[in-house]
Amino acid sequence: MKYSSLTDLIEKMKSSPRVKGIFTTGTTASRLTQSSDIDLVVVIDKNNEGIKLVYTTIEKRFSDIFFFDIDFLNHVKNKQEVFCNNFDGMFLEWLVKGKIEYDPENLLSALKDKLSKNSPIQKVPDSEKKDFWVKVNYNYIANLRYYSGDDLYKKALEMRLLYSVSELISAYFSFRDISWRGEKAAVKYLEENDPGFLSIFDAYSKGNSLEDKMKHYEDLFGKIFFGEYQKWDNDFVIPVSTKNQYDPKLRLFWDQLAG
Repeated sequence: MKYSSLTDLIEKMKSSPRVKGIFTTGTTASRLTQSSDIDLVVVIDKNNEGIKLVYTTIEKRFSDIFFFDIDFLNHVKNKQEVFCNNFDGMFLEWLVKGKIEYDPENLLSALKDKLSKNSPIQKVPDSEKKDFWVKVNYNYIANLRYYSGDDLYKKALEMRLLYSVSELISAYFSFRDISWRGEKAAVKYLEENDPGFLSIFDAYSKGNSLEDKMKHYEDLFGKIFFGEYQKWDNDFVIPVSTKNQYDPKLRLFWDQLAG
């Protein structure tokens, strides 16, 4: 146990002139359960140290403490649109749902009040969607190939499915411009909006054989696509740049070489 009391830790940080604001978020801001961790956000004057977060324990609970500074507040306060899965979107959502513990210059309260009246649009960037689009299609093709192989391929497939299914679920949310706020939030969203997809995942989780898991994996794969992000055609050509990103402009280069 590193810190015996969240209250004492907050009081200690309040004594530092560098700390300009503190708020709790998640269940820390509402009601801690037996399984809850502690989520704390600290705003400092200027992040010259380059600190992002600290993992520790508070009151025998796993805790993550995130750090932002005044420049960051100025960066986000007038934005009309933010990417929901980076720290711009997450910070704003954390603040709206959080509980302000310390705000001597009214910086957090003013921003929270502004957000309640005019919250920026949150969206998933096209680059993130394209990354998932490449990953899930590539994995699907590879996994079918492994499934048709010998025992070594099938054992390797058991490992591949561990992350392949996780990426399918993340892609489902990304393609639909839905913020990723963790697995619990994902379960709640699917319970309310797509119980059929959740039931396929439950069947996958309970699968007792590779055959069962592969069948449900294929069903999940068929359900994730949305809008322009679809399963690759049989004659696909997907160029990827040296930045490891899908780049359709490179199709012309490939066609000139191979056309």
